Amino acid sequence: MASLVFRLRQLVIVGVLLVAGYFLVLSLGFENTPSEFVNSNRISEEDSNPVKTIILHSDKDIGASKTKSSKNLELNQACNIPKLDINGTEVIGFFKTPAPLKCQRKNSRIEDNWVFVDMDGKLRFTEKRKQASCKIKYLWRKNDEENRFSDDVQIFDGFQMNGSDYATVKCIKGFEKWNSVLWDVNKIAEVEERAKNVSRNPEEKSLNVYFLGFDSLSQMSYRRKLPNTVKFLEETMESVVLNGYNIVGDGTPQAYIPILTAQTEVELPLTRKRYSNANYVDDVYPFIWKNFSDSGYATMYAEDAFNIGTFTYRLKGFRNQPTDHYTRTVFKELEKNPDWNCVGSIPLHRMWFQNARKFMKVYSDIPRFLMMHQSLLSHDDVNLVQVEDEDLTAHLKQMKEEGLFDDSVVILMADHGHRFAKLRETHQGQLEERMPFFSISLPKSLKNTEKGKKMWRNLKENKEKLTSPFDIHASLMDILNLSKIDENEFEIEQDAKNQRSLSIFRKIPEKRNCENAGIEAHWCTCLLWKNALENENDRKLSERLAKGIVKAINQELEPEIKLCAPLKLAQILSSKKLLPDSGVLAYKNVKDNDGFVPDLSGNTHAAFAHYQLKIRTTPGVAIYEATIFYDMLKDEMKLDFASISHVNKFGNTPHCIIDRNYYLATFCVCYDRI
Repeated sequence: MASLVFRLRQLVIVGVLLVAGYFLVLSLGFENTPSEFVNSNRISEEDSNPVKTIILHSDKDIGASKTKSSKNLELNQACNIPKLDINGTEVIGFFKTPAPLKCQRKNSRIEDNWVFVDMDGKLRFTEKRKQASCKIKYLWRKNDEENRFSDDVQIFDGFQMNGSDYATVKCIKGFEKWNSVLWDVNKIAEVEERAKNVSRNPEEKSLNVYFLGFDSLSQMSYRRKLPNTVKFLEETMESVVLNGYNIVGDGTPQAYIPILTAQTEVELPLTRKRYSNANYVDDVYPFIWKNFSDSGYATMYAEDAFNIGTFTYRLKGFRNQPTDHYTRTVFKELEKNPDWNCVGSIPLHRMWFQNARKFMKVYSDIPRFLMMHQSLLSHDDVNLVQVEDEDLTAHLKQMKEEGLFDDSVVILMADHGHRFAKLRETHQGQLEERMPFFSISLPKSLKNTEKGKKMWRNLKENKEKLTSPFDIHASLMDILNLSKIDENEFEIEQDAKNQRSLSIFRKIPEKRNCENAGIEAHWCTCLLWKNALENENDRKLSERLAKGIVKAINQELEPEIKLCAPLKLAQILSSKKLLPDSGVLAYKNVKDNDGFVPDLSGNTHAAFAHYQLKIRTTPGVAIYEATIFYDMLKDEMKLDFASISHVNKFGNTPHCIIDRNYYLATFCVCYDRI
């Protein structure tokens, strides 16, 4: 009995000593902890209040065993892709809902077009204008600046418009007159003949490329302005949106030239029209649509703009018609109308979609390469493109339902983000300009093959990696040459150090950065980690952020406060902030007419940053690592609990909560374990 009492006394003394030692260590700020924490900051009682915290729970219900989300920043990557807020404080004020297009209104002078082209290429008169007298003039391309016209051709309801894809039309009925422009897609016999003469692997059907581009839409703006389209792409089409897609130059040509040639304008022979020795672009550019044409594809290149054409505004344009179907011819006539967004009573974008669909239907028996670029609704306005969201969604839905996407790689993208001056002057606006929308889907017919499964897996894995227009060229070449590629090649990681153009259907290395991707510093959106404890202001903010993290954890613990002790911040072990390269913030505009010489005299200040903090809390000895988004303008941080990692073992410290709420085991210190 005496020995038992003596043993109990020993245990009590040991316990008291352990508790006293524990609090002594706390009072010393862990100065006697292992060497990895020697340089850590001590937290004093005078520290400022925590930053206001917005708590997110994107992965809360998956359990505490999964503490990192694939959506979070991966610190082992050479390029950290910015995670932008669609409602970012700096930019959200620029966006509003536009009024619908007024091409057709009830009780107005605007009525239905008198004549239109149906899907069979026949001209149809509206019921009210059946007795009108109408004539058309067919028109063809003479060169990139001029058209040639036929003589007048009398037409009637049901007339087959097969003389050209394009015509002007004039009608008269009594004292009333009406004129407009007609656009159709007629099958070219030589294109079909060319396709028949190309030998193909009968076991692998050639894939179509369906490419719809838009001007001046960052990924964030595409999601803001075309939400129904994005939903259909992601949920129905299973499109992959490339979150790390980064521009390589200023303006539309610098977006499309690398896609179409794998080179930049300065690497290619001179084509700038103001120079007397300039070349036509088709004489010297190795356009990829020529590769597709040589492989038996029907091709179409369509822009909804004449005055600001990608290859004609600043460049010399094409000597010869570049593709089988080429729309510059018709848009020269369409832009003579006072309202460029409408063709009489029809919104121009609907006509645009209709002829994209018609091209795919007309050549349904041979492979097709279609590249269309739309600029009129988005080039000069950050909001107007929203008017076509429902029409674009309906167009994609119809194409899918009609089976026109069954063997098609479908790409919807933008050339760059908006360059509207005030928006571009903001920190987020700078990053958005460099991060346009890019989505791509593969047909089920491909994904069901062994080769396609590997391509699909790689595409999804590359979603968060740094990619550029150069990579799209390599990807299109993979599509074109798919039957010649051994499926094992899709298992091999590409050489990022020695190859600038990497296919998004093959493995892209984690460590890829802007330098080896061919992206100059002032265009590079990769964020750099910087020590956030080096100066007094950074230290104070880090302390406030750390306290905000602990406060958020305690809010999670509050329902179980009878079981779990509230935590306090004991120590900041490290704090890093992710910011863009100084070259991005300094970029103001370009100094030359061609967009090659950067003006780095800008003084844009960072308005937000990602922070990663490693902290120790008490009671217990938990070490947490958390990635947060800090809005400097609102003095507000956003914390997703999926981005908090408990990086040391918690043992049986949370034993009282594990069976009750396993999610809280990451944060709970049971009272009997203090």
